[in-house]
Amino acid sequence: MLAQCRHNFLPSCPYATIILGFGWFLGFFLSVSGAQPTMNTTPEVPLNEIQHVLITTLALTERGLQDSASINQVVSKRLEQAGFSPVTDAKMPHDITVRVKCEERKSKTGPGKHRKGGHANSATSRLWQGPACHISYRQHGKPTLWGWEVRTVFEEASQAAKAAGATNSGLYALQELEAQLSKDNFPLYLAAEWGQSDRLITLFKQAIDQPDHRRLILELLGPLKSPKVLTTIQETTHDPVLALPAIEALGNQGEVAIPILVEVLDTPGDPEQQRAALQALREISTHSATPVLFEKFVQQLESPDPRMQTIAVRGLGSLGNQLAVDPINALNVQAWSNPSTHPDMHALREALNDALYQLDPQAGSH
Repeated sequence: MLAQCRHNFLPSCPYATIILGFGWFLGFFLSVSGAQPTMNTTPEVPLNEIQHVLITTLALTERGLQDSASINQVVSKRLEQAGFSPVTDAKMPHDITVRVKCEERKSKTGPGKHRKGGHANSATSRLWQGPACHISYRQHGKPTLWGWEVRTVFEEASQAAKAAGATNSGLYALQELEAQLSKDNFPLYLAAEWGQSDRLITLFKQAIDQPDHRRLILELLGPLKSPKVLTTIQETTHDPVLALPAIEALGNQGEVAIPILVEVLDTPGDPEQQRAALQALREISTHSATPVLFEKFVQQLESPDPRMQTIAVRGLGSLGNQLAVDPINALNVQAWSNPSTHPDMHALREALNDALYQLDPQAGSH
């Protein structure tokens, strides 16, 4: 009875008070006597070196606690496919604990922390009340802000179960959640959260015939900075299928990616790739004032493409260099003299107004 309560995370169990009292007494006795309890612990492993993952699962329906063994198996398989070593026995050595709580009707949870690139159903939602699995992790018992949510395609389990001819809505919801877990990319997001760039690069190379999978990994690699990551992304810019997501990922690499992006921008060819390269430089300009950024943005003010001009104008606004006021003013006159009502021209005019205000708030107020 007591073991069942402990493993199922129940808030109260018979004899809990007695056991807690005995534990306090034992701890006090050991501290006074100087004796040290024998504990089977493993040394703390840095997040980027996590390999052995303890998986704990909980399944709840409107009828109460359910067997979560099959959910545990699905999560274990998904983590194993990502190269991790799943552990299901808490007594065995492990580096970290991943907790998965699946519910027919989601209970309230706080906001989770997610990296850029999370899919629409990943973020913990206060509005979603349907079936959901909440994934989190603890390192040596310490809670973290990171959280991941996997949901069914339906919100009302009873209606969905009835439509499918199922008599038990709770079990039906759990089965559907298992199906979602079996294809969700939460292992990749965990690897990115833990800064495991080498693991992601390996998975990227293995997914030769999975362009969507590779696009996601490129997104996740973007904020992870290392020479191997930069080389992997740079090499992928030559892949016609993945060039655009690779260029976008370079925008998250920071100043080290500027020479690569400038080369893409200055190479005649695919206008879409050039536009992506300029946008990536624009992303970098929000936290860097490298002189070449100013030079490239000013050059693109002469572009015949208003989309390129808009990106360049916003980049100059971010840099805050007063030398940009005159060329932006000149383009401003041209843009407002142009009778075009195209959305691209409207976006350019709006960017010009914003940039001029950023560079000279007093002038923008008149």
